Amino acid sequence: MTNGASPGPEPGARHPGRRAAGLYVHVPFCVSRCAYCAFVTSTELHLIPRVMAAVRREVEALGRRGGRPLATLYLGGGTPSLLPAEELAGLFAVLDRRFPRLPGAEVTLEANPDDVTEARARAWAELGVTRVSVGTQTFSERGLALLGRRHTAAQASGAVRALQEAGLDVSVDLMLGLPGLGAAELDATLEELLRLRPGHVSVYLLETDKAHALARLAERRPDLFPDGDAAASQYLAAGRRLVAAGYRHYEISNFALPSRQARHNLRYWLRLPVLAAGVAAHGHAGRRRWANVDELSAYLDAVEGGRAPRAWSRRLTAPEEVKERVMLGLRLARGVSAATIAACSALVPAFAAGLEDFLSLDLARPVRSRVRLTPRGWLLSNELLNRLW
Repeated sequence: MTNGASPGPEPGARHPGRRAAGLYVHVPFCVSRCAYCAFVTSTELHLIPRVMAAVRREVEALGRRGGRPLATLYLGGGTPSLLPAEELAGLFAVLDRRFPRLPGAEVTLEANPDDVTEARARAWAELGVTRVSVGTQTFSERGLALLGRRHTAAQASGAVRALQEAGLDVSVDLMLGLPGLGAAELDATLEELLRLRPGHVSVYLLETDKAHALARLAERRPDLFPDGDAAASQYLAAGRRLVAAGYRHYEISNFALPSRQARHNLRYWLRLPVLAAGVAAHGHAGRRRWANVDELSAYLDAVEGGRAPRAWSRRLTAPEEVKERVMLGLRLARGVSAATIAACSALVPAFAAGLEDFLSLDLARPVRSRVRLTPRGWLLSNELLNRLW
């Protein structure tokens, strides 16, 4: 999908009787917890065989209920790149048996730079991985130390090159708004990023409202952190630099070279079906939304006891579906159709009033028969979207 156009039919979507889906598999293990992490993870690496056996069992159960052909597969975490070769191969064997992949399917593996070697990159490609999302975060040594990352800037660069040489698409994560890191460090990070030129870049602002070590530091020493205006300036400056280098800012946090958008992530924003396996994994199809339990012991108890590890499952009402279309659609550069905006405005007058303000301040723009947010509008989007709920 390029230039904000609507995606065409998925290859193989006419598979007999079943619509193609994405599948997210959560691998919760990390060697250590990073200072910014609020995800469901575990450092109890001795549990890897037991947890991965449970994940395989859950995937088998999902497949027995009617395995759909997969347009995308995403192994997230945690740190899937930590998995021993035999565990990863065992997982792919079950996935291949229960969920046939469509020709050209996107298969993403999240990796830490210090786990990447030339041999591992080749092995991942041989298993069917097509894309690796690398948790670089910054190419500043001081920034990496602040974040509690285990790799160096040189390791991050080497990892990207090794993955590219193995023929894999690469996505690089960058984090902005870090304490004590200003324009010079951002400029150096972007210089190295553009020298490596991965196909995809995800840019995030540090969230200090989450339960992690840096958030606690921000409460004690707010003077160490850039204020909202300075963090916003970093985001806009990074965006301008990436766009000038040929990347398209296609989603609030994501930039891609032509035809290199993250197809699995687009499924969430376009509300295409995504199945889910693993602790804390979330899935959706049609109006149905569900999530697995987010405590590892409860997940293991459920799966090993032959039960689905669901924490909850519910069906959206028609008004909720309209609001969700707007909330997710405004994350994308393609925006939301005027008809959907009108339906949502009729449901939520406070949203309609907020959108009028955004339009008048050039935080949102009408473009043909759609409405979309500008980069500055994305920065303030929570102020608008919170009105939906």
